[in-house]
Amino acid sequence: MRKANVIRASEVKTLYVDETYSSKMLIDRTNSDTHNTQINMGIVAPGARHADHNHPTEYDEFYLVIKGQGMVRLDGQEHDLLPGDVAFIPGGSYHAIANTSDTEELVIFTVWPTHPQEGANTVYDQRIREWGKTYVTVHESTE
Repeated sequence: MRKANVIRASEVKTLYVDETYSSKMLIDRTNSDTHNTQINMGIVAPGARHADHNHPTEYDEFYLVIKGQGMVRLDGQEHDLLPGDVAFIPGGSYHAIANTSDTEELVIFTVWPTHPQEGANTVYDQRIREWGKTYVTVHESTE
């Protein structure tokens, strides 16, 4: 039987991707007995808009809006986002996210039903380059 666990987001180290986006890996195979699922907390800065991008076709992705208001562009079509909304992004689909507030952060959970291989997710790859692994607590040293 696999072991269950709880991750406290406040104890997870933040990866600062750039001045518009930061990320905390909450669940993946490095900290949980999951065979597949990866859950990340992403924070989009007020007013930030990200460029369209896609992932390989075998990597579906979901956005779950936790806080704030935003917009997701899916294959060129824009959709407003509010807390509690979920966006399904099929692998291969071009997508982008924007924070439509000038004052409040947009907090989303991104969920992948499988762990990405190198090159499939640039933020996942950045964690490994910078930290040597994908999950780090605020109490660990990555130096």
